[in-house]
Amino acid sequence: MIELDPVYDPKKYETKCWDAWMKGGYFHAPVDKSRKPFTILMPPPNVTSQLHMGHGTSYTVQDILVRWRRMQGFNALWLPGTDHAGIATQMMVEKAVQAEEGKTRQELGRAEFEKRLWAWKDKYGGMITEQFRRMGFSCDWERESFTMDPGLSKAVRAIFVDLYRAGLIYRGERLVNWDPVLKTAISDDELEMKEVTGALYHMKYPLADDPETTITVATTRPETMLGDTAVAVHPDDERYQHLIGKKIKLPLVGREIPVIADDYVKSEFGTGAVKITPAHDPNDFEIGKRHKLPFINVMNPDATMAENVPERFRGLDRFVARKEVIKALKELGLYEKDESTRHAVPHSERSKAVIEPRLSLQWFVRMKELAGPAIEVAQTGKLKFYPDAWKKTYLHWLENIQDWCISRQLWWGHRIPIWYCADCEGVTTGLEDPAKCEHCGSAKIKQDEDVLDTWFSSWLWPISPFGWPEETEDLKYFYPTDVLVTASEIIFLWVARMVMVGLKTRGDVPFKDVYIAATVCDKQGRKFSKTLGNGIDPLEVIEKHGTDAIRWTGTALAPLGGRIRMEVGDFESGARFVNKIWNASRFLLKYVDPKKPLKKLVAAELTLPEKWLLEELASATEHINKCLEQYRINEAVERMYHLIWGSFCDWGLEVAKETLTGSDEKAKEQTISVLVYVLEGIMRLASPVMPFVTEEIWSHLPAHPDWERGPSLVVTGYPDAAKMARYPEAAANWASFQELVTGIRSIRSQAGIPPKDALDAFVYSSSKTQQDLFNTENALVKRLAGLKALHVEASGTSRKGPSLVYVGKGFETYIPAEGIMDVAKEVKRLSGEATRVEKIVAGLEAKLGNENFVSRAPEDVLATTKAQLENMSSQLASLKKNLAALQG
Repeated sequence: MIELDPVYDPKKYETKCWDAWMKGGYFHAPVDKSRKPFTILMPPPNVTSQLHMGHGTSYTVQDILVRWRRMQGFNALWLPGTDHAGIATQMMVEKAVQAEEGKTRQELGRAEFEKRLWAWKDKYGGMITEQFRRMGFSCDWERESFTMDPGLSKAVRAIFVDLYRAGLIYRGERLVNWDPVLKTAISDDELEMKEVTGALYHMKYPLADDPETTITVATTRPETMLGDTAVAVHPDDERYQHLIGKKIKLPLVGREIPVIADDYVKSEFGTGAVKITPAHDPNDFEIGKRHKLPFINVMNPDATMAENVPERFRGLDRFVARKEVIKALKELGLYEKDESTRHAVPHSERSKAVIEPRLSLQWFVRMKELAGPAIEVAQTGKLKFYPDAWKKTYLHWLENIQDWCISRQLWWGHRIPIWYCADCEGVTTGLEDPAKCEHCGSAKIKQDEDVLDTWFSSWLWPISPFGWPEETEDLKYFYPTDVLVTASEIIFLWVARMVMVGLKTRGDVPFKDVYIAATVCDKQGRKFSKTLGNGIDPLEVIEKHGTDAIRWTGTALAPLGGRIRMEVGDFESGARFVNKIWNASRFLLKYVDPKKPLKKLVAAELTLPEKWLLEELASATEHINKCLEQYRINEAVERMYHLIWGSFCDWGLEVAKETLTGSDEKAKEQTISVLVYVLEGIMRLASPVMPFVTEEIWSHLPAHPDWERGPSLVVTGYPDAAKMARYPEAAANWASFQELVTGIRSIRSQAGIPPKDALDAFVYSSSKTQQDLFNTENALVKRLAGLKALHVEASGTSRKGPSLVYVGKGFETYIPAEGIMDVAKEVKRLSGEATRVEKIVAGLEAKLGNENFVSRAPEDVLATTKAQLENMSSQLASLKKNLAALQG
């Protein structure tokens, strides 16, 4: 007898298993040229992060894939690491310094502030990786990297220098997303678009040579009119044809600006005339370039009005200036009206400030040259997306790519490796910090104050942890990696950029496949967010239900690239499933003698139920491996569920109970060997998804002669259907047997006959094979279906008296109704139900017979209606068959 604890305690066993895995070094993947590598890069979470449900699901998918491949014999590496998260980390440290010391970073000074940043990172930065360990993530923790580690920083410097010297990095004035609180440019992914109720302000601009004639323009940002350099109309708009080329005298400023024609303008929007402020609007910026307009920046970095505006507005906050501009226009009689409008306004994700498009001197990467090869690999199929539909998103961005602003006005990050010479104004760069100007030799050089965009280090993630720019053994062995699991919202911000730099530096894609993880939502379909307060804390779920429950539930609910609708209660089903596995294993193992070797399985000695169960294991193995190959993780998990709960627990163990508790030792030995073999296979199949409970159960299983075992389940071979005995004929026979048992059970359930009431049953089949099967397994059918007798007859044999009927595939089952129920009452019930169903069938037939409905209904509606008709017609046929049988 092998005894498991009465109750599975996740806290106890998770710690035990993790410690054993770490001691065994099973997740470490050194270069081993005798084995094929399988590599996944963990999308590095921000060093400031806490575990959330996005990690809980998408990172579990990665762990499942890497554990599966490791068990298949690959040298599997899941590379972990964290991102320095420039803005997020700097904000947190600034707040801490302000709270603890009452100082700003400027008052502290750059050198001292950088010391605080590193101290904060050392103290709090590892929290996320410790939480990942609680999730059982089987990364090679010996290879854990940080984007500002010396080696990775060297890679950042190298790629900057390479691209700069190739003419692909330049400095220029461009419009950027400007955060006036953080006083830095930020990337598109750091924006939050919020729908707000604002106003559309209508202002009159007089002609320079005819002040009585005005053009009305409408804007949501009147304060930017101080930087207007044109008014644009559509070239085909007849209302303004006579004004194109004329000058307008800009109110409040007095500057003369032209009326220009541009196809961008929508004649039907607003007044059809648009104020153009190239330094403060991205669309106006493009128009300004096309028409060679002046670019006038009228705001300071903190979004107060600059010195180049009229004195009345200087130094005012932009929103205060808005009110003052409107007031001033009213005073001049040049304000027409305002109207309420809903529009999307970009906000900084970090500071929550309204973003100000701002003309700024920044560093950029020229992207078109890099984009070409990245487009080609997707079009030729060298880079694949799962689901494939996301390839369109990837290609659309690359085909419309803009230059990338890589400079940030922060202190935390990789400082831009550019030095400016005070004497010759030359620019120097290099892999090492220079001592003098490379142009004139002057020592009067000063490094650029800005740092690089966080993504500029993240795009090197497939190569920098492996030692690039050096040609290391790690890099040659593990690159390219196999699959990237990531979110759809960073396909262009990260995925596309990694492809570009991978092709540029290595001549090959950084990964072969891109798996887009499911988006986690609440039951209403809303993304989890702090604002809505609808999120689920995975650490609380782990505390209550254990890690395997959260891993199982998250992957079971997660379709490839779809949306997960999740609530806390969902994890209870995962916990129940873990306990089901534990209890089923505990039940079996109490009949196992650990001192008695298990016997090899011999096909000729196996019973039908045993052959069927072995075929179920092999069939499930084949399906699960196929699903994992195609990244259909939730389908693989669903098949595991049906194998474990349905096939093994509900049928396998139920059928075996009589043998396990009986006195036939030879039969018991055979049954135990089969069941332990199947349970071993189940533990292996489920190990990547539920590593803790499977490891603990597996450690108690006796060695089976038909399985080779490793020192731990996580490095034991994954089942391969090609190496397993198959019994398709047994599966077909079992399907008939199973349908007979479930059919009798359904008769009992529908008629309300208690399980304790033993019944007589008659089964009629035209198949001699089926008759022989039912006769051979007569005793087992009786036990499982609660019968006192089962009579097997050929079809066409006469039958007497009212009966309950079940029509199966190739057979019909009848249970005499007299004496076990009120026949007349049941006939009345079935007649009423048949009448109801007949009306539904007639209605559906009429609908599908209506040419107007059939021609206009969407395909999915038509398909659903046809399926409903087929289902209801089947129900009606069954009801009529039952009525006929009950009426004798």
